[in-house]
Amino acid sequence: MIELCGTASSYFADAKRAVRTWPGLANWGQSLLILAAFVVATLTINKVEPLFKFAVTDDLQALLAIAAVAFFIPALAEELIFRVGLAGRKGGVRAALAIAAFVLWHPLQVWLGLPMAQDLFLNPGFLAITAALGLACTMAYRTGGSIWPAVLIHWLVVVGWKGVTAPV
Repeated sequence: MIELCGTASSYFADAKRAVRTWPGLANWGQSLLILAAFVVATLTINKVEPLFKFAVTDDLQALLAIAAVAFFIPALAEELIFRVGLAGRKGGVRAALAIAAFVLWHPLQVWLGLPMAQDLFLNPGFLAITAALGLACTMAYRTGGSIWPAVLIHWLVVVGWKGVTAPV
């Protein structure tokens, strides 16, 4: 049940707090370590299930457009939904369910025919990387209560994926 906090639901109060909380230097440092662990996991998954190779894009204008849009959708929007709304600040089961919902959201986009969806979203290796990203973003959010480290990680992953990789 949603508890009311003034005129806003508890979700909006949590979202407001997560957006207004600026991470300290230690939290940014922890988030960089989390991102590094995610990169290692992604490279390991890519060795088992080759999904991409490294290839820097030559279309800088398109990459900048993707980077601008990706900050809001998917990074900020998905982090507010899956981390703040679903995972919350505590609870292992709640975090696991939020990560599962985050993973399932990707093939659902394909099945619904949403414009940003790609057939790659159905690949088991991609879904494993998506689960690792969900875990990384949940950890980054929970370490300091700010959504910004999770948004940055998510954004860097999307921009990196679009800017320095090509499908295998």
